[in-house]
Amino acid sequence: MHPAGCIFFVWGLTVRNELQSLLNLQKLDDALRQTLKRKLELPKEIEGLEHSLENEKMTLETSRSILKQSMREQHKLEKELNESVDLLKKKQNRMFDVKTNDEYKALLKEIEYTKQIHSDMEDRILHMLDDIEHLEKETSKKENTLRISEDVTRKHIQRTQEEMTSISEEMERLERERTVICQELDPQLLGQYEILKGRRGGLAVVVIQQETCPGCHLYVPPQTINEVLQTGEIRECPNCRRILYCEA
Repeated sequence: MHPAGCIFFVWGLTVRNELQSLLNLQKLDDALRQTLKRKLELPKEIEGLEHSLENEKMTLETSRSILKQSMREQHKLEKELNESVDLLKKKQNRMFDVKTNDEYKALLKEIEYTKQIHSDMEDRILHMLDDIEHLEKETSKKENTLRISEDVTRKHIQRTQEEMTSISEEMERLERERTVICQELDPQLLGQYEILKGRRGGLAVVVIQQETCPGCHLYVPPQTINEVLQTGEIRECPNCRRILYCEA
């Protein structure tokens, strides 16, 4: 027959073990929640990287389109200038065929006007060539930037996918540990824990800090703290009803 003190010791040890198991279960659930949060963030990170890369591609295509349009306009203007130069030569040749002084003056005036138009067109072409040179440099710079971004994005996505695999493995490990603890706990106590966890934002077990419950941040009587320390019995916060754990 065991002395009463030994019976109390064995019972107290069992209760303490259950309280410790509840704390371990809470830690596992916290880790699972954080791991799941990270797992849900990763696809969004990949989506953000792909979206950013797609924006760079669209920006580059816009630059290429503007460059092509500018080059088409420049070629068109050069063609118009060449055609006008040919017409000017014909007008200049006609000067030898005019019969009257008025015809000569009119043709001369027309030639001078055409030369001015040519000068304006040449200035426009020069400006367009400057713009095209600038666009070519900008487009080339964006092409280089895109190549770098594609390489960085590819490596980042690869790392992210590897992290997703690692997280899945970690969650499986945590779930296995959780299953073991749940099987060892009293079903009624486990049910109480699950209800509290659901009602208290995932936090059912708290470690008291300086007579304060970390869950509700309110005062916990010293008597309650002493009872947990001395017997290891399950005690609840008088304010938020979370299960209290005290470290000696």
